[in-house]
Amino acid sequence: MKIMLFTTPTCQYCGPAKELVKNIENIEILNAMENLDLAELYGIRSVPALVLEKCSGNEVLVGLEQITNFVENEENFSGNCGCNCGH
Repeated sequence: MKIMLFTTPTCQYCGPAKELVKNIENIEILNAMENLDLAELYGIRSVPALVLEKCSGNEVLVGLEQITNFVENEENFSGNCGCNCGH
């Protein structure tokens, strides 16, 4: 599973979101304004947004509350993407 956090420099909730995800292995933190093509590809219209790229499809969590709920649920980091591929 690939995990990306989209932020912007002026977003008041992006700093706390970055702090929440700092211990997630292999997370990619992206400035949405500098990565407009990727942001558009994933349908990012608001930040902070956490993109979970899985074999079974992408999931986008928008807002600090949704990101916090994801990070606090340790089962999300079981080392796989939810399918049988082993990612």
